[in-house]
Amino acid sequence: MNAKVIVAAVIGGVASFLLGWLIWGTLLMDTMAQYQNASCMKPESEMNMGLLVVANLLWGFLYAYIFSNWKGEPTFKSGLVPGALMSVIIGLSFDLYTITFTTMSNSYTPIGINLVANAVVGALIGGVVTWWLGRK
Repeated sequence: MNAKVIVAAVIGGVASFLLGWLIWGTLLMDTMAQYQNASCMKPESEMNMGLLVVANLLWGFLYAYIFSNWKGEPTFKSGLVPGALMSVIIGLSFDLYTITFTTMSNSYTPIGINLVANAVVGALIGGVVTWWLGRK
């Protein structure tokens, strides 16, 4: 693995963190809260932000690794659809596991909301990662 892929992973992780904060942490926070079982949520003071940073860096690494081995010209545009598709598939899988095995949600509505949000976030992460990898 070369330095360009590592930097792409960090860029993807930062994009994931910022987009997640903007979309789920700000724009959709109240909407999603109405579908969540509040008893399973930690108070903000008990959340481990270090683990959140690591999780986002791992997400960025996944994109950087896949797109560094991708066929074709790496450009912002070429990363949009595959990035969205990866995020939707992984997010949908996670949502289906969660609604099957936990009481975290009281509705199927958040799955639809997450599909759209994951598509947007995944497309943008894919775009910035492939843009970086395509730089000369």
